[in-house]
Amino acid sequence: MRNTGAKILAVGSLLLSGCSRPTPATADSATASSTRAVSFDEKAARAQILGADSAFVRALTSKNVDSLMVYYDPDVVSLGSKAVRGTSDLRKSYTQSVKSNPRDLTFQSGGVNFSNDHSMAWDYGTFSQTSDGPTGKPVKVSGTFLNVWKHVDGRWRIVAEISNSAQ
Repeated sequence: MRNTGAKILAVGSLLLSGCSRPTPATADSATASSTRAVSFDEKAARAQILGADSAFVRALTSKNVDSLMVYYDPDVVSLGSKAVRGTSDLRKSYTQSVKSNPRDLTFQSGGVNFSNDHSMAWDYGTFSQTSDGPTGKPVKVSGTFLNVWKHVDGRWRIVAEISNSAQ
């Protein structure tokens, strides 16, 4: 009997010592290591978006449609004179647009805002440009824009855009 008591004591000790070991955090645990918030640098993200806006203007002015497409999500929706969906149709639209010889393109940002979880952003502002009209004469256009950005794989991509112009 004494031997049985010793075995129970040994097994109980093993169980207790196993229970006191720390366990690794899992996806559903509430430990500090799994709930740590990733720091978001709003100033850096704003600079990335405004930098992308500037690079976009340079690409459009240089009539490099391929350079424009890197700023768009594959499922982008673009609203201008007509609705365009997806980068394939957007590429066609910009290929047609650059034939009008866009130049003197400027934009002025009105601001960049972020969603609460920092996965989305939107920027808006005004633009102006000169391009060749249907008769070949220069036409100056100005208007407003709104871009909706999504943070994907460490980069900001436009998922929706709209622009309005008054000629």
